[in-house]
Amino acid sequence: MDAASMPATHKTLHLIPDTNVFMQCRHLHELPWSTAFPEWDAIVVVLVAPVIREIDRQKGGQGRLAKRARTANSLIGRLIDSSAVELSGDGEQPIVTLVAMPELRPNPSLQDDLDYTQADDSIVGIVSAFLNAQEGRQVALLSNDNGPLMSARRVSVPFHRVPSDWLLPAEGDEDQKRLRALEGEVKRLKSAEPMCVIQPHGEPWEFGAERFQPLTEEQIQSLMAMVKERFTAATDFGSREKAEHRPGLGLSGIYALYGREEFVPASDDEIALYQKEQYPDWLSRCETCFRELHYQLQNAQELPRIEVDLLNEGSRPAEGVRVVFYLRGGGLLLKLPQEDDVSESSDGYGKLSGEIEIGSPRIALPRPPSAPTGHWKRTSVSSLMGAMEQAARLSSLARPLTPLINPPVFPTPREPDAFYWKTGSRPEYPRPGTELTCEQWRHRAEPESFEFEIISALDRDDCIGALHVEIHASNLTDPIKKAIPIRVSVRIGSTWEKATELIEQLG
Repeated sequence: MDAASMPATHKTLHLIPDTNVFMQCRHLHELPWSTAFPEWDAIVVVLVAPVIREIDRQKGGQGRLAKRARTANSLIGRLIDSSAVELSGDGEQPIVTLVAMPELRPNPSLQDDLDYTQADDSIVGIVSAFLNAQEGRQVALLSNDNGPLMSARRVSVPFHRVPSDWLLPAEGDEDQKRLRALEGEVKRLKSAEPMCVIQPHGEPWEFGAERFQPLTEEQIQSLMAMVKERFTAATDFGSREKAEHRPGLGLSGIYALYGREEFVPASDDEIALYQKEQYPDWLSRCETCFRELHYQLQNAQELPRIEVDLLNEGSRPAEGVRVVFYLRGGGLLLKLPQEDDVSESSDGYGKLSGEIEIGSPRIALPRPPSAPTGHWKRTSVSSLMGAMEQAARLSSLARPLTPLINPPVFPTPREPDAFYWKTGSRPEYPRPGTELTCEQWRHRAEPESFEFEIISALDRDDCIGALHVEIHASNLTDPIKKAIPIRVSVRIGSTWEKATELIEQLG
């Protein structure tokens, strides 16, 4: 039922406005209350919690709405020190006052008809509850929005529509012209700035890695049995008799007269050293290798590599540049590749292989010791001739010694258009992020490429994070920022399979 058609049995009207009465209408003390409500002696404007919250939310923005919200918020603030604020002037009818009742709650009997998660329906429910609590006093919703008015009609809550002459005029053409002029000035200023671009290579950045479990004690003992069976301790130590070897016929000179070699059998001490120390020590080192193999396998994996190009495509250089790279999420760390490394492991889809080359010298079992089997030894004359030959070879390598004077070393001056690590030296160890600086980054130059390796925590199945790149410059209004997602999927590798391959590699 429309509140305007109700008989004026009560001279006081309670109005509960929605938020837009404060946002879209003139100030409350400027409104012609007597024209809209001539039959009432007094009007009480009741502020409820949803309206107070919405006004407070909108006050932090820009433009007319934010300005209106700040004005309304100042008016509401007066109710903290006073129970009511007078809105009408002296002698004016009706007497209009503003009060706050944030404790009012929506009518629970209408919760199936209204959606109290929506502010408009919540205000309608509060009007209904307040009407029931006033024992026949006149209470109505005040709004200009169709949504709350239709909800009020549906649940039979009295309402008043805001008169059209209460509404603020639309923003004038001059305001629009001023706004367009300001936007044009901002665009002009931005067009005169450097135009920095961040271009990642090979997206999406999705990589694979392997996690290796330690070998069990039973597996280690099985592997050691395979090693002992395949490389048994030697029992044949060669001939135990001495022998002599002379040059064949036809040799001339001193070699023919005096050159001869003598076979020296393996001594008891050499055999004992092999049997009691060298072979057992080799077995012990093999066992240690198996116990630490999962660490070695994980450390030997190819680290995923990412590459980012930075470009200045504007019409002027960027001054005082600072570039920031940092990782967030997934426990990921950045590492710079070795300066002599060449990345050749891309599979064409931005994914890098995590396969391990077992034949690599980085992972190998120690070679078994050679058993002593005796050796041939030259006689003294032969040894003398060998020494003479060696002296002749060394004499041919001799060079006159000349004094070396080290010239003074001067620091290399920095190039203004080159990028330098902010720390002063190239970072060596993994870290969450790093920074570079450049005094003057030339425009329209070749891209600046930066390559990093990604270190992931192998104690989880998936490492999901992002590389954040920021470009700051003294002649950039806002920094250029980009976040590139990174995903490293970790699968379980077979330590046993790799261990058996190592045994095969021994031959």
